[in-house]
Amino acid sequence: MATRDFEFSQLLKAYRKGIISEALFEQQMNELTGTNAAGAENPLNVANVAAFRGDGTRARGKRLQRTAHSETMTFTIPPGFHNDRENSHRGDQIIFVIEGSATARVAGREQQIKAGDILTIPAGAMHTLRTDAEPLFGLTVFSPPEEG
Repeated sequence: MATRDFEFSQLLKAYRKGIISEALFEQQMNELTGTNAAGAENPLNVANVAAFRGDGTRARGKRLQRTAHSETMTFTIPPGFHNDRENSHRGDQIIFVIEGSATARVAGREQQIKAGDILTIPAGAMHTLRTDAEPLFGLTVFSPPEEG
């Protein structure tokens, strides 16, 4: 069985050689050390969602946790955002709105979503969000995780 020091050294070598991405390096280091991005002890990989709220001036997303079966992210969408290009995912996506509101378009149907609402987007469904005068801050879960 590999020692923890050996695992650290191999991970660092892979990162320095460009074999793994910075995001994967950070994720694996967090798993090895039982810490979060701030470095505090965190054996259960607990993330404080509010700490990753964007300022609302530009789109922003932050992956919080990832397992073999799910991926959790926060996202902020600025006011007046509209993406004509809809997208889809290979698995289900769940969006929980924490602050703000938007018009969600899923499989050709539209509905207003606001703080406190939860939206489930089925696998393969084309979808997009459109904000009005205020930014939208939310938490999303992909199951299974997104590629990459």
